[in-house]
Amino acid sequence: MVVNDRRDRNTVQTIRAACIAFALGMAAACGHQVSSQATPEERTVLRVDNQGFADMNIFVLPESSPRIRLGTAIGKSNQLFVLPPNVIRTGIRSLRFIAAPIATPRGEVSDEILVTPGDTVVLVIPP
Repeated sequence: MVVNDRRDRNTVQTIRAACIAFALGMAAACGHQVSSQATPEERTVLRVDNQGFADMNIFVLPESSPRIRLGTAIGKSNQLFVLPPNVIRTGIRSLRFIAAPIATPRGEVSDEILVTPGDTVVLVIPP
């Protein structure tokens, strides 16, 4: 009987240790998720209101960098474009935007716009 008690005690201790390890692992995983949700990366969005009929290629001109194509704004529609994270890292950035008709290399350049992470910038293309 003494042998069985010792085995039972060892089994109980092993199970208890496994449960504690599992609980600590779950707590660590949950803790990590909570901290990542507390500081989500803010999306900076450009909303293009294309009031004209022509489809337009939309570009962003970051400070001292070549232009980056964001996509196409279809005529007579609204489009949303998420700015790449490397364009808006932290703090306030001065950006310009280009709206160029499809199949043309040049287009109209916007004035400088001060943008911070999480902003929604609106660009209106008149008819």
